[in-house]
Amino acid sequence: MDSKNTNQNEKKTNKFSEVVGKAKSQWSGLSQTKKIIAGVAGVVVIGGVGVAIYQASTGTSVASAVSGSPLKVTVNSADVIVPDDAAKGTTYVAYNVTLENKGSDKIQILSEPQLVDEDGETLSSEYVYTSTDDFKPMDLTGASLGKGKKKTGYLVYKLDPKESKDYSIEAECIVDDSYNKKEAEQSLAKVTVTDNRDKIEQLASDYINQVFLASQSTSIGQSTSVGVKASDTAQVTNLASKSDKKKDDKKKDDDFQLGNNIEADKELFVKRFKEGLGSSFDYFTPSDSEMQTFVNQYMEANAKRAQVSVSVEELYPTSAKVKVESKSIDLGKVDMNALLNDYIKQATGKDFSSDDAIMQDAEKYVFASVPSHLDSTELAAETDENSISLSLKDKKWSVDSSDKDSNYGYSGLQRSMSGHFFY
Repeated sequence: MDSKNTNQNEKKTNKFSEVVGKAKSQWSGLSQTKKIIAGVAGVVVIGGVGVAIYQASTGTSVASAVSGSPLKVTVNSADVIVPDDAAKGTTYVAYNVTLENKGSDKIQILSEPQLVDEDGETLSSEYVYTSTDDFKPMDLTGASLGKGKKKTGYLVYKLDPKESKDYSIEAECIVDDSYNKKEAEQSLAKVTVTDNRDKIEQLASDYINQVFLASQSTSIGQSTSVGVKASDTAQVTNLASKSDKKKDDKKKDDDFQLGNNIEADKELFVKRFKEGLGSSFDYFTPSDSEMQTFVNQYMEANAKRAQVSVSVEELYPTSAKVKVESKSIDLGKVDMNALLNDYIKQATGKDFSSDDAIMQDAEKYVFASVPSHLDSTELAAETDENSISLSLKDKKWSVDSSDKDSNYGYSGLQRSMSGHFFY
């Protein structure tokens, strides 16, 4: 018969075995990142494993223990972006994230942070190709942070910001070259995702209206210019009927403005147009004021008839590229034969000192008569496609209107808006 002490030892042994069994069962059910759980209770050693499991004391949850990670994740902002290689209908969100080492030892980030929804489903970050140096996503795999150090940059995920899922962003790290993984988590429930696609398209529309489709003497608000519409097909809309709406929209978006010197950009366009005009005649030389009047009349006629649409090709937090599809009045399709026949009729019987004088008079007549035919002259047969670039500086978005070879998209738009009258 066993002694009392022997029975007690057996009971203790059986109790210990029960605890070990439970610990083993819990251990196998834990994820790799949660197998080391910080707590204040005693240590249970699982034979042969060589790892200590710290059991949380009563009232201390696993989640609160995990939140003790030295890695702090802060989400500063979130923006819808359109990468260069984005498939149609695909939406990406770029989160500007700061990772900070709040501990006393160096930490190493194990992999790119993931988005995790309320169901535990994960979403990995995306590598996106960009044609600009203004936006580069962070590469965090294997990155390390010393004590008190921070790293800020963008992480991109393929998701629809209108989805109702509550996401958190989670990152894993190891501390001081140990094998003990720690994870940090930050909820995105209160993070507002900014989507500037419509605003960028509206800015591009406003710019085109003011620079290319309004006369020198008429403000855009009073013009009957074509309302450039962001859509799949070119449309013509009278802006005059939208003046009240535009004023309301401006009040809402006072902080979303064009940074260009509109008058300077318009003058550059008119200057190129007039240079093209001046070189088009062999005998007649229009004065600067005559050429100015011609350009104004063309812009006004084109404003009523041109077909223009805009769409975002690329979009990042501080830069964008917008495709402009347009058809303008084609000056090459003005019926010159009809104009010359008209001239011959009205010039018959006149006395000229020379053949050159006749040619000069004929060219002058044609020059003066073309504007009256602009309302009936055909638009260009082909739709021109040009891309213009915008960038954010000092809280304003500016179209790149620089006169440089690399800015060929803007130069192409200038040509398109003149009916390809100059090159």
